[in-house]
Amino acid sequence: MSLSPYQIIKRPIITEEAQIQATKGSQYTFCVVPDANKHQIRDAVEAIFPDVKVTRVNTMNYDGKVKRQAGSRKVGRRSKWKKAIVTLRAGDSIELI
Repeated sequence: MSLSPYQIIKRPIITEEAQIQATKGSQYTFCVVPDANKHQIRDAVEAIFPDVKVTRVNTMNYDGKVKRQAGSRKVGRRSKWKKAIVTLRAGDSIELI
């Protein structure tokens, strides 16, 4: 499977906890394609942001939630997704906003 870096990384996750991690330990959180492995995520981040060096990648898989439609008994499911926490070299940073 050959994906471009922009297809592997869908979007940054900007929450309060992610902002604290970014300022404290230069860790950034991204929503990525569920099929991507740690090596592909590392290469994608270094390709999109050429001035940074990735030292570590942690990933978490999330199952989609079961949801009901309003006003009926039909049950659906949200899609699965994967979260990646990328740790950068000391002194490196990414400008997300």
